[in-house]
Amino acid sequence: MSSLFIAGTDTSVGKTIVTRALLQLLEQHKIPVAPYKPIACGADDDTLIEPNSEKCICENICENNSDVLILQSSCKRAFSYNEITSYSFKSFSMPIFAALDKVSCIDITKLNKDLERLERIYTNVLVEGTHGWFTPINKDYNFADWVQSTNMPVVLVVGIKEGCVNHTQLTVQAIRQNGVNIIGWVANRINPGLRYYPELVELLDQIIDAPLLGELPYIGRPEKQELFSYIQNPQPLLQYFTE
Repeated sequence: MSSLFIAGTDTSVGKTIVTRALLQLLEQHKIPVAPYKPIACGADDDTLIEPNSEKCICENICENNSDVLILQSSCKRAFSYNEITSYSFKSFSMPIFAALDKVSCIDITKLNKDLERLERIYTNVLVEGTHGWFTPINKDYNFADWVQSTNMPVVLVVGIKEGCVNHTQLTVQAIRQNGVNIIGWVANRINPGLRYYPELVELLDQIIDAPLLGELPYIGRPEKQELFSYIQNPQPLLQYFTE
Protein backbone atom coordinates (compact mmCIF):
# COMPACT_ATOMS: atom_id res chain seq x y z
CA MET A 1 0.00 0.00 0.00
CA SER A 2 1.31 3.45 -0.93
CA SER A 3 0.05 6.89 0.01
CA LEU A 4 1.46 10.18 -1.20
CA PHE A 5 0.84 13.65 0.21
CA ILE A 6 0.31 16.60 -2.14
CA ALA A 7 1.70 19.69 -0.40
CA GLY A 8 1.67 23.29 -1.56
CA THR A 9 3.99 26.20 -1.00
CA ASP A 10 0.93 28.31 -0.13
CA THR A 11 -2.83 28.32 -0.49
CA SER A 12 -4.32 28.72 -4.00
CA VAL A 13 -1.24 27.32 -5.77
CA GLY A 14 -3.13 24.55 -7.56
CA LYS A 15 -2.85 21.48 -5.32
CA THR A 16 -6.23 20.16 -6.41
CA ILE A 17 -5.51 20.62 -10.13
CA VAL A 18 -2.12 18.94 -9.80
CA THR A 19 -3.74 16.11 -7.84
CA ARG A 20 -6.20 15.76 -10.72
CA ALA A 21 -3.31 15.47 -13.17
CA LEU A 22 -1.58 12.85 -11.03
CA LEU A 23 -4.78 10.82 -10.57
CA GLN A 24 -5.31 10.80 -14.32
CA LEU A 25 -1.69 9.81 -14.91
CA LEU A 26 -1.85 6.86 -12.53
CA GLU A 27 -5.09 5.67 -14.09
CA GLN A 28 -3.45 5.88 -17.54
CA HIS A 29 -0.80 3.50 -16.23
CA LYS A 30 -3.41 1.13 -14.73
CA ILE A 31 -2.33 1.90 -11.17
CA PRO A 32 -5.32 1.73 -8.78
CA VAL A 33 -5.62 4.93 -6.80
CA ALA A 34 -8.08 6.85 -4.65
CA PRO A 35 -8.11 10.57 -3.80
CA TYR A 36 -8.39 11.81 -0.24
CA LYS A 37 -8.93 15.36 1.04
CA PRO A 38 -8.82 14.93 4.83
CA ILE A 39 -10.03 18.44 5.64
CA ALA A 40 -11.83 20.57 3.06
CA CYS A 41 -12.52 24.23 3.76
CA GLY A 42 -14.97 26.46 1.97
CA ALA A 43 -18.32 25.80 0.31
CA ASP A 44 -19.09 26.78 -3.25
CA ASP A 45 -21.73 29.17 -1.93
CA ASP A 46 -18.98 31.00 0.02
CA THR A 47 -20.91 30.65 3.27
CA LEU A 48 -18.65 31.92 6.02
CA ILE A 49 -18.85 31.55 9.77
CA GLU A 50 -18.34 34.72 11.77
CA PRO A 51 -15.26 34.44 14.04
CA ASN A 52 -17.24 35.64 17.05
CA SER A 53 -20.10 33.22 16.45
CA GLU A 54 -21.02 31.05 19.41
CA LYS A 55 -21.99 28.26 17.07
CA CYS A 56 -19.26 25.66 16.76
CA ILE A 57 -17.67 25.64 13.32
CA CYS A 58 -17.91 21.85 13.43
CA GLU A 59 -21.67 22.13 13.00
CA ASN A 60 -21.24 24.06 9.75
CA ILE A 61 -20.49 21.19 7.41
CA CYS A 62 -21.01 21.19 3.67
CA GLU A 63 -21.12 18.71 0.81
CA ASN A 64 -20.16 20.99 -2.07
CA ASN A 65 -16.52 21.84 -1.51
CA SER A 66 -15.05 22.45 -4.96
CA ASP A 67 -11.77 20.62 -4.22
CA VAL A 68 -13.57 17.43 -3.22
CA LEU A 69 -15.89 17.66 -6.22
CA ILE A 70 -12.90 18.05 -8.57
CA LEU A 71 -11.21 15.02 -7.03
CA GLN A 72 -14.42 13.03 -7.51
CA SER A 73 -14.62 14.00 -11.19
CA SER A 74 -10.93 13.23 -11.77
CA CYS A 75 -11.36 9.48 -11.35
CA LYS A 76 -13.01 6.89 -13.55
CA ARG A 77 -14.06 5.00 -10.44
CA ALA A 78 -17.06 6.45 -8.62
CA PHE A 79 -16.27 7.73 -5.14
CA SER A 80 -18.87 9.14 -2.79
CA TYR A 81 -18.25 12.61 -1.34
CA ASN A 82 -17.91 11.37 2.24
CA GLU A 83 -15.65 8.51 1.19
CA ILE A 84 -12.86 10.86 0.14
CA THR A 85 -13.04 13.55 2.82
CA SER A 86 -13.22 13.28 6.59
CA TYR A 87 -14.23 16.87 7.39
CA SER A 88 -15.79 19.41 5.04
CA PHE A 89 -16.43 22.90 6.43
CA LYS A 90 -18.20 25.91 4.98
CA SER A 91 -15.62 28.32 6.34
CA PHE A 92 -12.20 29.08 4.89
CA SER A 93 -11.23 30.24 8.41
CA MET A 94 -10.93 26.71 9.81
CA PRO A 95 -7.10 26.78 10.17
CA ILE A 96 -7.29 29.99 12.19
CA PHE A 97 -9.99 28.57 14.43
CA ALA A 98 -8.05 25.32 14.83
CA ALA A 99 -4.93 27.17 15.94
CA LEU A 100 -7.02 29.02 18.52
CA ASP A 101 -8.50 25.72 19.74
CA LYS A 102 -11.99 26.70 18.57
CA VAL A 103 -12.37 23.61 16.39
CA SER A 104 -13.06 20.67 18.67
CA CYS A 105 -14.35 18.02 16.29
CA ILE A 106 -11.27 17.13 14.23
CA ASP A 107 -10.03 13.74 15.38
CA ILE A 108 -6.56 12.63 14.26
CA THR A 109 -7.61 9.04 14.85
CA LYS A 110 -10.43 9.47 12.34
CA LEU A 111 -8.00 10.83 9.73
CA ASN A 112 -5.77 7.81 10.25
CA LYS A 113 -8.65 5.34 10.08
CA ASP A 114 -10.11 6.93 6.94
CA LEU A 115 -6.71 6.87 5.23
CA GLU A 116 -6.14 3.25 6.24
CA ARG A 117 -9.59 2.30 4.93
CA LEU A 118 -8.85 3.84 1.52
CA GLU A 119 -5.46 2.11 1.41
CA ARG A 120 -7.05 -1.22 2.29
CA ILE A 121 -9.70 -0.94 -0.42
CA TYR A 122 -7.86 0.88 -3.21
CA THR A 123 -4.17 0.16 -2.37
CA ASN A 124 -2.84 3.62 -3.34
CA VAL A 125 -4.02 7.04 -2.16
CA LEU A 126 -3.22 10.60 -3.22
CA VAL A 127 -3.77 12.79 -0.17
CA GLU A 128 -4.28 16.50 -0.82
CA GLY A 129 -3.37 18.87 1.98
CA THR A 130 -5.14 22.03 3.09
CA HIS A 131 -3.44 25.39 2.49
CA GLY A 132 0.28 25.20 3.40
CA TRP A 133 2.64 22.74 5.10
CA PHE A 134 2.05 23.95 8.66
CA THR A 135 -1.73 24.36 8.43
CA PRO A 136 -3.18 23.63 11.89
CA ILE A 137 -5.41 20.63 12.44
CA ASN A 138 -5.92 21.60 16.06
CA LYS A 139 -4.10 23.74 18.60
CA ASP A 140 -1.31 21.22 19.11
CA TYR A 141 -1.16 19.36 15.78
CA ASN A 142 -0.65 20.43 12.17
CA PHE A 143 -0.48 18.77 8.77
CA ALA A 144 3.32 18.52 8.94
CA ASP A 145 2.98 16.47 12.15
CA TRP A 146 0.37 14.22 10.57
CA VAL A 147 2.32 13.57 7.37
CA GLN A 148 5.42 12.76 9.40
CA SER A 149 3.48 10.34 11.61
CA THR A 150 1.99 8.50 8.63
CA ASN A 151 5.34 8.18 6.81
CA MET A 152 3.97 9.63 3.60
CA PRO A 153 6.40 11.17 1.11
CA VAL A 154 5.47 14.41 -0.61
CA VAL A 155 4.90 15.84 -4.06
CA LEU A 156 5.32 19.60 -3.79
CA VAL A 157 3.15 21.97 -5.83
CA VAL A 158 4.68 25.36 -6.59
CA GLY A 159 2.41 28.09 -7.92
CA ILE A 160 4.68 30.13 -10.19
CA LYS A 161 4.14 33.71 -9.08
CA GLU A 162 5.95 36.60 -7.42
CA GLY A 163 7.51 35.38 -4.18
CA CYS A 164 7.42 31.71 -5.13
CA VAL A 165 11.18 31.26 -4.77
CA ASN A 166 11.09 32.34 -1.14
CA HIS A 167 7.96 30.32 -0.36
CA THR A 168 9.45 27.26 -2.03
CA GLN A 169 12.75 27.39 -0.20
CA LEU A 170 11.02 27.80 3.16
CA THR A 171 8.62 24.94 2.45
CA VAL A 172 11.32 22.57 1.20
CA GLN A 173 13.45 23.36 4.23
CA ALA A 174 10.52 22.69 6.56
CA ILE A 175 9.64 19.39 4.86
CA ARG A 176 13.26 18.22 5.07
CA GLN A 177 13.47 19.21 8.74
CA ASN A 178 10.42 17.03 9.39
CA GLY A 179 12.34 14.11 7.89
CA VAL A 180 9.86 13.72 5.03
CA ASN A 181 10.99 12.64 1.58
CA ILE A 182 10.08 14.74 -1.48
CA ILE A 183 9.36 12.49 -4.47
CA GLY A 184 9.25 15.42 -6.87
CA TRP A 185 7.64 18.76 -7.57
CA VAL A 186 5.22 20.26 -10.08
CA ALA A 187 5.25 23.81 -11.44
CA ASN A 188 1.79 25.31 -11.88
CA ARG A 189 1.56 28.52 -13.90
CA ILE A 190 -1.11 30.41 -11.99
CA ASN A 191 -0.21 33.86 -13.36
CA PRO A 192 -0.24 33.96 -17.19
CA GLY A 193 1.22 37.47 -17.25
CA LEU A 194 4.22 36.68 -15.10
CA ARG A 195 7.51 37.69 -16.70
CA TYR A 196 10.51 35.35 -16.69
CA TYR A 197 8.44 32.21 -16.16
CA PRO A 198 11.07 29.86 -17.73
CA GLU A 199 13.82 31.44 -15.69
CA LEU A 200 11.86 31.00 -12.46
CA VAL A 201 11.22 27.33 -13.19
CA GLU A 202 14.90 26.83 -14.02
CA LEU A 203 15.95 28.49 -10.77
CA LEU A 204 13.47 26.47 -8.72
CA ASP A 205 14.71 23.27 -10.35
CA GLN A 206 18.19 24.12 -9.08
CA ILE A 207 16.90 24.92 -5.58
CA ILE A 208 14.64 21.91 -5.05
CA ASP A 209 16.58 18.72 -4.37
CA ALA A 210 13.97 16.58 -6.11
CA PRO A 211 13.02 16.03 -9.75
CA LEU A 212 10.64 18.28 -11.65
CA LEU A 213 7.72 16.02 -12.57
CA GLY A 214 5.95 18.43 -14.89
CA GLU A 215 4.66 21.90 -15.67
CA LEU A 216 0.99 22.77 -15.85
CA PRO A 217 0.28 25.77 -18.09
CA TYR A 218 -2.32 28.41 -17.42
CA ILE A 219 -5.45 27.03 -19.07
CA GLY A 220 -9.16 27.71 -18.79
CA ARG A 221 -11.27 25.39 -16.65
CA PRO A 222 -8.44 22.98 -15.78
CA GLU A 223 -10.84 21.05 -13.56
CA LYS A 224 -12.57 19.93 -16.77
CA GLN A 225 -9.40 19.07 -18.72
CA GLU A 226 -7.26 16.00 -19.28
CA LEU A 227 -4.04 17.06 -17.56
CA PHE A 228 -1.91 13.92 -17.28
CA SER A 229 0.19 14.78 -20.36
CA TYR A 230 1.64 17.78 -18.52
CA ILE A 231 3.43 15.41 -16.13
CA GLN A 232 6.34 15.05 -18.55
CA ASN A 233 8.64 13.22 -16.12
CA PRO A 234 6.39 10.60 -14.50
CA GLN A 235 9.01 7.97 -13.67
CA PRO A 236 9.75 9.01 -10.05
CA LEU A 237 6.03 8.88 -9.31
CA LEU A 238 5.39 5.61 -11.15
CA GLN A 239 8.41 4.01 -9.50
CA TYR A 240 7.10 4.93 -6.06
CA PHE A 241 3.72 3.33 -6.69
CA THR A 242 5.05 0.17 -8.35
CA GLU A 243 7.99 -0.71 -6.08
